[in-house]
Amino acid sequence: MATNFAMPQLGLTMTEGTVSKWFKQVGEKVAAGEVLAEISTDKITNQIEAPADGVLLAVFVPEGGVAPVKAVLAVIGASGEKVDLAAPEVAAAAAPASAAPAQAPAAGPAVAAAEAGGRVIASPLAKKLAKEKGLDLALITGTGPNGRIVEQDILDYAARQAAAPKASPLAAKIAAERGVSLAAIGKDSRIMAADVLAALPAQAPAAAVPLTGMRKIISDRMSRSWQTTPHVHHTVEVDMSAALSLKDKLAGMGTKLSLTELIVKCTAQALTEYPMVNNAFVDGALVINQAINIGVAVALENGLIVPVVRDADKKTLGQLRTEIADLAAKAREGRLLPDEYSGGTFTVSNLGMYGVDHFTPIINPPESGIFGVCRTVERPVVVAGAIVIRPMMNLCLGYNHRVVDGALAGKFTARVRELLEQPLLLLV
Repeated sequence: MATNFAMPQLGLTMTEGTVSKWFKQVGEKVAAGEVLAEISTDKITNQIEAPADGVLLAVFVPEGGVAPVKAVLAVIGASGEKVDLAAPEVAAAAAPASAAPAQAPAAGPAVAAAEAGGRVIASPLAKKLAKEKGLDLALITGTGPNGRIVEQDILDYAARQAAAPKASPLAAKIAAERGVSLAAIGKDSRIMAADVLAALPAQAPAAAVPLTGMRKIISDRMSRSWQTTPHVHHTVEVDMSAALSLKDKLAGMGTKLSLTELIVKCTAQALTEYPMVNNAFVDGALVINQAINIGVAVALENGLIVPVVRDADKKTLGQLRTEIADLAAKAREGRLLPDEYSGGTFTVSNLGMYGVDHFTPIINPPESGIFGVCRTVERPVVVAGAIVIRPMMNLCLGYNHRVVDGALAGKFTARVRELLEQPLLLLV
């Protein structure tokens, strides 16, 4: 009785596979457990064993052909047995238009051996002994001169084969690669690849934990923002020499200041000059924001929250320092009030302290813009025709292209860079 050779399912999400290679041709004998075909998916390539002994009667999907899972790829049966070419399962197999519907009969063992290529070096006695015992010289390692296979190699190999459990070549290969003892499988009949795979230690399934609370809110908002907002990003390099100098001078005067406060201040000032960047897009309408409320992203153990500094353009650097520090502390302690994390018109997300050189932040809807602040690191730059070392920072603006055009975004970031590179302009 004929046996169907079907497209296997090599993974839970696999729906179809490609026949990369056939190891047998129509008309050739096939042994159960012998590698018959190589199947590829978008993720893996596996060699698949023949399910039964017999002759390869028909091949319905040629090399390069694609077929759905469980579609019949070939049929194995007794020599001369009739094959139903109109079987529904067979019709489900898809093949390239340019491919032939079936492989031609093999030219014969002698031709196949010639096509395999390569010459095994063995002594006449070793060849004779291997033939008597039905052993494949290609599987035996020679210990004679230049790797020549000698009589003792045949005897040793035969002894190992006799002591070892009977297994298909693919089963033996998988067992060797995965460290599985064939003897421990304890099967009286021939061990197949499926037996070896079944003997592998069971892996604990990955735990699926539903998103809840803050993590779910972040997931929903960021997904909605990315799917519904036409994001555009561009990055500018900022020379932070003057900003760091100002920071050090203020520290010497007893006033601590971080770069975050200075970036928020410069951003707020630029928003007063380019108010369109401060506006929002809600339900297909442009919302004109009168106040400049800048959110400052704060990382928490279980997620991210963005407390808002209201009227940031009207506050001094010292006031920004105090308010941002207070909001960050409340955020980490879970004490933020609703009005302290709502109503933002622009966001600043600083990952510089984590050594980040570049990232593309996602807009916090319904806002139209967000700054991604990267680390400040010394780099060689050209100034007035000379190469000098300067502390440089990448500043990435993400903006909603429905509200902000590229030219406006360029002017806005250029102004923020100018203010950071010449912070005394904040006094003008």
